[in-house]
Amino acid sequence: MQKKAIFLGECMIELNGNISSLGNSNTLMEVNFGGDTYNSAVYFSRLINKKTNTFYCTALSKDSFSKKMMERFKQEKLSCDFIRTDGENPPGLYSIEINENGERSFSYWREQSPTRQIFLRSEGKHLLNDISNADIFYYSGISAGILDEKQKKRLIKVGTTAKVCAFDFNYRHQLHYDKNKSQLLFKEINNCVDINFVSYDDFKELFNINKPNEIFNILSNNKNLILLRFKNSIIFKNLDQEIKTITVPHGKAVDTTAAGDAFNGSFLALMNNSENKYIEENILKSHAVTREVIKYKGAIIKKNQMPKLDNFKGKF
Repeated sequence: MQKKAIFLGECMIELNGNISSLGNSNTLMEVNFGGDTYNSAVYFSRLINKKTNTFYCTALSKDSFSKKMMERFKQEKLSCDFIRTDGENPPGLYSIEINENGERSFSYWREQSPTRQIFLRSEGKHLLNDISNADIFYYSGISAGILDEKQKKRLIKVGTTAKVCAFDFNYRHQLHYDKNKSQLLFKEINNCVDINFVSYDDFKELFNINKPNEIFNILSNNKNLILLRFKNSIIFKNLDQEIKTITVPHGKAVDTTAAGDAFNGSFLALMNNSENKYIEENILKSHAVTREVIKYKGAIIKKNQMPKLDNFKGKF
C-alpha cells in the first residue's frame, strides 16, 4: 500500500508584472497559480519515491480558473481526491506588483475564497474524515489564518491524526491581526506537530525577539523537530537534543518568493525517502533545491532545472 502525503491550503490566482505605466495606459501582467502549501507540494512530489502518493487538499468551485488549477495540480502529479469543488466563488487572487525600483508589493482578494469554508457543512465533515490518518500531513500559518476559529480547531485536530504532521510557521499580520491570539495559536500548533519550519523574520515580527535561539525557548517542547531559517544558516533542534547550526550559503538570488516553500517540501520528501535517518544531509540537499529555485523568477522552476541530488556531496 502506498503512503499518503497531504498538503492542505489555499492555491490562488496570481497576477505578476510591472504596473508603473498603468496610470497612463494598459499594461501586461502574467497570470499564474501560487500558494505556500501548493509550492511545497510540488517540490515534494518531484522528489518523493514511488511508494508515496502526494495529495493537495483545498476547496475550489466549478469556474474556469478552478478547472485550470486542477489541471495544473495533475500536471505536477498532485492527486486531487481531497479537493472540494462545490464552492460558490472562484479561487482567491493576489497580485505581485513591481515598481520602478524593482521593489515588490502584494495585494490580496481572498475574502470570498472557497477555501475559507473548507471544513463547513456535511461536505467539510466528510473531507475531514477522508484526510485523517495520513502518513504525512502539512499545513501552514496561512492555511490556519484564513479559517474561522472552529475550522482552525478542526485543522489542528486532523493534523494530529497523521503519523508525521509538519507545519510552516508563515505568520502574516494581515491574517493574524490579533498578536496575542496569534501567539497562543502558534504555540498550540507547535505542540501538535512533529516538524515545525520557522522563519526568523516571521517569528521576530510576532514574538518581538532579538536573537534566533530565543525561538527554542518559546517553542521547544522536546517532542518535535524545529528547523529555523536564519540568514545563511539553518538552526535546528530535534526532540531533546542540543541545538545545532548548519551553514547554507544562498548564492545569487533573482526571486526568493518560494525559497522556504521549496526547502520545506524537499526536506519532507527526503526525510520520507530516507526514513528520517539523516537530518543534516537532508537539510543540505533541501537547500541545494532552494539555491536553484531562487535563481529563477517565479515560485515553481521547470522540472529540468531541478538539481541532481543523487550525486550531491554536501558542498555548494
